[in-house]
Amino acid sequence: MTTLTKRRAIARGSLIVLLLLIFWIGSAIGWSFHSSSRENVQEKLAGGSSSSNGLTEPPPGMRAYKVVIDAGHGGHDPGATGASGDYERDYTLSLARKVFERLQDEPMLEPMLTRSDDTFIELEDRAAIANEWGADALISIHGNTYEDSSVEGTETLYMNKNSVQLAESMQHEMVKAMGFRDRGVKKQQLKVLSLTDMPSALIEIGYLTNGEQESRMRSSEGQAAAAEAIVDGLKQYFDIKEQQAGENSRETGKTEKEASPIKIYYNGAASDGKQTALTFDDGPDDVVTPEILDVLKENHIKATFFMLGSQAAAHPEMVKRIVDEGHAIGNHSWSHPRFEELSLDEAREQINDTQVELEEIAGVRPSLFRPPYGALDEENAELVHDMGLWIVNWSVDTMDWSGLSTPDIMDLVRDEIWPGGIILQHSSSGGGSNTVEALKQIITELGEEGYAFVTVPELLHLPDSQNGDL
Repeated sequence: MTTLTKRRAIARGSLIVLLLLIFWIGSAIGWSFHSSSRENVQEKLAGGSSSSNGLTEPPPGMRAYKVVIDAGHGGHDPGATGASGDYERDYTLSLARKVFERLQDEPMLEPMLTRSDDTFIELEDRAAIANEWGADALISIHGNTYEDSSVEGTETLYMNKNSVQLAESMQHEMVKAMGFRDRGVKKQQLKVLSLTDMPSALIEIGYLTNGEQESRMRSSEGQAAAAEAIVDGLKQYFDIKEQQAGENSRETGKTEKEASPIKIYYNGAASDGKQTALTFDDGPDDVVTPEILDVLKENHIKATFFMLGSQAAAHPEMVKRIVDEGHAIGNHSWSHPRFEELSLDEAREQINDTQVELEEIAGVRPSLFRPPYGALDEENAELVHDMGLWIVNWSVDTMDWSGLSTPDIMDLVRDEIWPGGIILQHSSSGGGSNTVEALKQIITELGEEGYAFVTVPELLHLPDSQNGDL
C-alpha cells in the first residue's frame, strides 16, 4: 500500500512537472511570436535613425523631431467604403507613404510609418510603436464617412491637452490645402490617441462617402496637397514649440505672426468643468427663433446667436428680444457667402455692415465672428482678426440643417459632446424641422449628465461685445 501510494505521488509530481514544462514552452513560443510579430512590423517600418533613412543631419545645436505617421485601418480592417467602392485602408496607406517620402526631405523631421503595406496592426500596437521609438508626435491618417453623401469637410481629433496645438496646426494647414469645409478640432477618446505618450492627432482628411471629395482625396494632386499640408502642419507645430521654449527659430526672419496661425475657437477648456455652449446660426426669423427663445427661457438657459445682417434687418424685434433676454450675439456675415470667393473688400463689407446693423438695432457690437460654412482662409482670418473679432466655430455639429430626425441629431450630440463643447444648431426656418425638439432633448439629457449651459463668451472667457473694453 505504501509503495503504491509513493508511485502515485511520483506520477502526480511527474505530471505536474510535465504540465509546467508545457506551459513554459507555450508561453515562450507565444512571447517569441508576439515579439517577432512586432519586430516584423518594425522591420517593415520605413524609418529609423537619420543615418539609415537618408536624412541629412539637422543644423548644429538643433535636434531632429521624431514623427510617426499612422495609416489608419489595414488588412482585414478595411475602414470606410468610399463613394467609388474603394476602401479607406488603401487611401490612408497611399497618403501615409507620400507623407513619409516628403518628410525625408526635411532635416529636422525624422519619420516612421506604423505600416508600409496592407498589414493589420492593433491600435495599442500603433501607440506602442510610437512610445517605444520615443516619438515627438504621432499623426494618424483617416478618411471620414457618413450616410448622407452630401456631408463634407475636414476635422482633426485629439485626446490629451498636450495635443491641442498639434491638432490645430494640422487642421489649419489641411483646410487651407484641400479647400474642404472646416469642421474643426474636436476632443475624442480614441485608443490610438489615448495610449500615446507624446502629442498625437487623428486627421479625417475629408469624406470618402462624398463623391466629389473622394475624387480629390484619391487624385495625385489631392494627395500631394494633403501630404504637404501634414508636413507644413508639423513644421509649424515644432516651430511654435521651439518659440515657446525660448529656442531659436529654424527659419531666420520669421515673425511670431507668421509662425502661429490666428486662433480659431472650436471648444472651451475641459478643465473649466462640465460646461457647454448652445449656439444658433443663420437667424433670426419669426418662426423658429421665437420657439427656441421660449425653450431657453423656460429652462433658464443663456445661449449665443450668430446672426446674419440681412436677417437682423428683416427681423429687428427678434434681435432686440434675444439681447433683452440676456443671450450673447455674434456676427455671421450679412448674406452667408463663401468667403474664399470674395475679395477682401467684399469680405470686410459683409462683416462691417452686420456689425453696424446689430449695433443700430440693439446697441450691441459683437466681439465674435462665425464664418459661413465654418470656412475661412488665412487671408480672411487675418482680416477678421484685424477687425477686433474672435473667430468661433463649433465642436458638435447637430446637422439639423440637413433635416436629420431628432434621434439622429441626439446620436451625433452623444458622440461629439465633451466638456467645453460648442453645439451648433440653426435659428431660421431654413434649418432642419427638428431643431426645436432636438434642443429640448439636448437640454434635458445633458442637464441630467451634469452639464451647465453658458454663452460662448463665458465659455471662452472673452468679452460679450466690442462696446466695452477688449
